Amino acid sequence: MVEMRRAIAAAMTRANRDIPHYYLSHEIDLQAAQDRLATLNIERTPDRRLLMGALLIRATVRALAKVPELNGRHEGDAYVPSGLIHCGLAVAIRGGGLIAPAILDAADKDPDTLMEAMRDIVARTRAGRLRNSELTRGTITVSSLGETGVDALFGVIYPPQVALVGFGAPRLKPMVHGGAVTPRLAP
Repeated sequence: MVEMRRAIAAAMTRANRDIPHYYLSHEIDLQAAQDRLATLNIERTPDRRLLMGALLIRATVRALAKVPELNGRHEGDAYVPSGLIHCGLAVAIRGGGLIAPAILDAADKDPDTLMEAMRDIVARTRAGRLRNSELTRGTITVSSLGETGVDALFGVIYPPQVALVGFGAPRLKPMVHGGAVTPRLAP
């Protein structure tokens, strides 16, 4: 485990130095998503409930259809676009560190299937049972520190990927909705 953390740290240090990074921030209205989750989860047992993370991954994957240039890898000196979306999920490793195994073919998954994949990949990450393809085939990574109360996340791109999407903690904020200022959930 120590050697893996060293390798990850070296790769991320190289990425931060060698990959051009620029940061954008945008607030989004998550109230409708939160309301939908509440409705969907009302009859579900805790182990079957959807979390906001599954919807955020689904939204990221769908956005890549509009901006496919962010779905690919940098190999050698060239950008190689990917027709498939293998969405990396930043997962904290017990004992410290992060790793971003990919949910393969994420565009083909509905929110329930994404939630199952997230639970599975987190459990297998922490047990040290990831597949090589999950570690090497990611095309974009989603990271969230929302559960820790972080307002925004500006991460380091996981090489050889070319983009990372970070989400902060959703909280009630005054927003204009339907022509009036109302409290809405936004990260």
